[in-house]
Amino acid sequence: MADTLNLIQNLRGSKGASSRLMFPSNLFSDNTDYVKFSFYKYKGPFSGQRNGSSVDIDGFSSDFIKYNQAGAEYEVYPESKNILLYMPEDISTGYRSDWGGKGFSNITTEALKGAGSAMAGDVGGTVSAVVQGIKNAAGGVPTFAAEAITTGLNAVGANATTNDLLQGSLGVVLNPNTELMFSGFKLREFDLKFKLAPRNDAEARDIREIVGQFKTVALPTYGPRPGGALDFAGNFQGLFEGDKPANAKGKASNANFIGVPGLCQVKFMNGNGLHEFLPQYKLCAITGVEVNYTPDGVYSTYQGQGSPVATELQISFAEIKLVYSQDINTQGASY
Repeated sequence: MADTLNLIQNLRGSKGASSRLMFPSNLFSDNTDYVKFSFYKYKGPFSGQRNGSSVDIDGFSSDFIKYNQAGAEYEVYPESKNILLYMPEDISTGYRSDWGGKGFSNITTEALKGAGSAMAGDVGGTVSAVVQGIKNAAGGVPTFAAEAITTGLNAVGANATTNDLLQGSLGVVLNPNTELMFSGFKLREFDLKFKLAPRNDAEARDIREIVGQFKTVALPTYGPRPGGALDFAGNFQGLFEGDKPANAKGKASNANFIGVPGLCQVKFMNGNGLHEFLPQYKLCAITGVEVNYTPDGVYSTYQGQGSPVATELQISFAEIKLVYSQDINTQGASY
């Protein structure tokens, strides 16, 4: 099946694979809180339009929807199962923006004010507004002179700044007029840690499969089938498996490529629905899988089956899409 993800409205209905693994084995009920992991094949964000019908969601611009759905519909990762685990102890999230101080000289400040006024109104008056701003700047002419002298000095290898010249000759520097400026924001990253202690042989086998699936999805594949002109194995297979001597036969390979690892959808659940008081995440890359088979500091296994008494699993995630203000819902499930 294919799911269209990364909008909270669509996240509610995404289901992933039809089969599932659970720990503990009696985890699920109609009002249990738990974490659900679904796994999908990676699809490049520029690989074309989605095959499904167009999405029309009130309150979102078409460009915003296109950003979140870039990469079209995501197909379930081959042979994967949904994984349901108990709520871990440390559930948190964070939203980080980059702000930094930036200095502007008086000349630049006045010029920007003029340009800003022009951009907000009469664009045709931009040039004259900037010129007038420079004239209005305190000490504009002396500063221009200092900058011109510095340029001349640097032309002969002085490696000096305007402030070097002003400080060395006059004991002053330019007023930095520092302002805090927004420069961007970051993709969210988070870790989840689980201590898995089986109570019977069936749970031990489930834990082994759960750990193995996270490792499988997190790692790249060797020699994938990219399709099209790049698919050497598909396009030239006949050259290797035709009517040739046995010692000339071989299997075509896409050895020049490795497949991008799969993706994971992490959902905090309450029964069959999204948990409305915990953070939700857009589709994520698995950036790390740490497995500790001796979490209590002592090697210990069950007699007979040989499975560890406890296994600690820590998974690191990074969202593949940014979270914008429009993604936040103050009245229910939200990113």
